[in-house]
Amino acid sequence: MEHAEIIKFNADALRALMARRLGLKRGSLSRRVAKAGRRLPSGVRNDIAIVAEAEQMARNPKLAIRLDPNATKSAYDRAATHLKAIDVADRRKGIALSMLGSMAFNFLAAVTLFIVVLRWRGLI
Repeated sequence: MEHAEIIKFNADALRALMARRLGLKRGSLSRRVAKAGRRLPSGVRNDIAIVAEAEQMARNPKLAIRLDPNATKSAYDRAATHLKAIDVADRRKGIALSMLGSMAFNFLAAVTLFIVVLRWRGLI
C-alpha cells in the first residue's frame, strides 16, 4: 500500500473509533478532536492532530513526500490504543452516578435548610 493510502485508512479508522467510543459522528478529525475537548488527554489530542495533518498533506503529492510514515503510524497507534480502551458503559454509569450524587446532596441540603428554618421559628 502507498503511504497516502495507509494514512487515509488510519484516519478513517480513527473517525470510526471516535464515532463508536465518543459519539462524535460528524466532521473532520480536527473538528472531532475539538468537540471531544477534555474527554481526551492532551497527548491523544496531539496524536490525532498529527494524523489529521498528515491526511491533509497526503492529498497533495508534493507535500506527501515530506511525510514521515513512522511518526504518523506511531501517533495513530497511540491514539487508537487509547480510544479502544474507553468503556462506553462505564462512562455512562459514571455520568448517572454523578447526577444521582448531585441530586442527593441537593435534597439533603434542602431538608437541612427546612429543619433549620423550622427550628429558628420555634416550630420544632
